[in-house]
Amino acid sequence: MEQLGITGRSRHDTPDEFATLSAVIIDGEEVFIDNGAIHGKSRVERGISFSAKSPDEVPGGIRIPVIWVTLRRTEGGFGYSGICGSVLVIDKEARTGYKSLPDQVNKMDAAMKGKVQVDALTEKEKKLLSDFLREFRGGELWKNTDENVKSSLS
Repeated sequence: MEQLGITGRSRHDTPDEFATLSAVIIDGEEVFIDNGAIHGKSRVERGISFSAKSPDEVPGGIRIPVIWVTLRRTEGGFGYSGICGSVLVIDKEARTGYKSLPDQVNKMDAAMKGKVQVDALTEKEKKLLSDFLREFRGGELWKNTDENVKSSLS
């Protein structure tokens, strides 16, 4: 019987939260990772009917940015690479909302290609995001992030 030369690893090379593509969500002052957003099933999206054709059709809605984040290996280890933000508008009480699926997909793709597109975020949202990324995993990922990426969030 021939033996297969298969090897395995007991752990991943990247942090689980930011493996390949991850979603960082800003809901008010709360910033958190929710990879369910990749499939439109984040905790802020569940139970919401995204039937509105524009943000104006959700008069009681609040902005909820979804930021797509990817990692890249550097000499010092992994650092943030692609960071692209888009915005949902959700009225939690009416359980209705607006999101642009083409924009979401294009921003995911851009993040996967290592691009930084944060023009959809307000200055306050950029600060909340940068503070979250800076502190995540004790700052290890931020330390290994290119200065151009860091400066785009300031």
